[in-house]
Amino acid sequence: MLAALIGCGDDAIPPPGTDLPYELYCDIANGNCQRTIYNSVAAKLEATEFAPPRIRTISVQQHADEIRRSVDLQDLTGEDATSRGLRLLGFLPEASESVTASQTEFRINQIAAYYSPGDDMITVVDRDYEEVSAQALLAHEFTHAIQERQFGFAGVWADVDSEDKVLGARSVIEGDASHTEYAWAYEQLGYLPEEIDWEALYADNEAWIEGRVDDREAALLDTASIFPYVHGLAFMSRATLDLGLQARGLAFGAPPSSAFEVMRGVFNAPATFDFPGIAHPAPVEGHTREVEDRMGAWYVYAFLRRNGVAAQDAWTSALSWRGDELAIYDTGTEIAAVWRVRFDESASTVGDAINAETEGRVQTAVVFGQDVFVLAAESEPALLAWAERPLDTMAAAVVLKDGRRQGGLSAGTCMRSLDFHLPIPPPLLQ
Repeated sequence: MLAALIGCGDDAIPPPGTDLPYELYCDIANGNCQRTIYNSVAAKLEATEFAPPRIRTISVQQHADEIRRSVDLQDLTGEDATSRGLRLLGFLPEASESVTASQTEFRINQIAAYYSPGDDMITVVDRDYEEVSAQALLAHEFTHAIQERQFGFAGVWADVDSEDKVLGARSVIEGDASHTEYAWAYEQLGYLPEEIDWEALYADNEAWIEGRVDDREAALLDTASIFPYVHGLAFMSRATLDLGLQARGLAFGAPPSSAFEVMRGVFNAPATFDFPGIAHPAPVEGHTREVEDRMGAWYVYAFLRRNGVAAQDAWTSALSWRGDELAIYDTGTEIAAVWRVRFDESASTVGDAINAETEGRVQTAVVFGQDVFVLAAESEPALLAWAERPLDTMAAAVVLKDGRRQGGLSAGTCMRSLDFHLPIPPPLLQ
């Protein structure tokens, strides 16, 4: 059974003219190749006592079919309160799109491979990868399996109850796997970590995610799905290069609780958060709060960029974030969204930027001390009614009426994104 899953045969003959080591040209569907790569990655992570996971390879069509079978078609309509509220804020770009549709499209088109802890199995989607990229992809997923063996994922996810906390947790998981993938592949190519210009690598990936932020047809949820591969990589890579492998255990033991902590950097002192328990305006009559979530500093940054703010100014404002609460209200026929964001010093700047560029959306921003209330509704009369409500009167809910808190809007965990590229050769320090 295992042989059928991982392949068999002799792939030890290198391609003509190659000077790559076996680990970087072998067929990743071949059992010997898989064992060799796993043993190499496990040795690098001081995890040689653990057995490797199972591996299967599926076609692009099989992958798409599996994803679609897992989706409730009713969730694709976009008529749910979450999807309608996020469209009002511009987090979803198309009127026909839903959160589930955005997640599904990302999983179908962007996943190259993923690790399933419950099954202890790696799935590789056969997309005809080039040499080195294919082997590094497998190293990435082996790292996820080793993470589960060394640290477990339960502690990382224990307190995750918002989209923002999802980004913090995934930044440890994907950032560590991405750094290991890079460092392992470059080590096989003969480069020492101290020769590599890691900051140039981080900047290259930041340019990649900026392209998605600038693409107004892409959902901001998709940029959040990519965030852990870019900013999580920089976060975990800097920590590991500075502290060694012990940084991994420290991060898994006490993961960032927000995207803000990842964006600030691993060696910065934590900021003082002072977000009020009284978080929302008094609801307009007939409106019931259906969704509540904390979106975090990355959404602030991407939202400001979509509202015409220059990258550096948006980043500075995002690093002034001190908390937020998104509430989506429903009357049964109409949706309104209220996103309250607290800043250290950027509230008026952010409010002006939002009001200057609403792009035809029924939306406005109200500055209230250190906070900005972004109000959005499906009609002008509803927006005016919300803008007239007393602010700062209603407590944030610990749990919603259905017993849960919103969270995990972005897609993915323990997976490798298709577009996440490995520069060969790496940029080197002068």
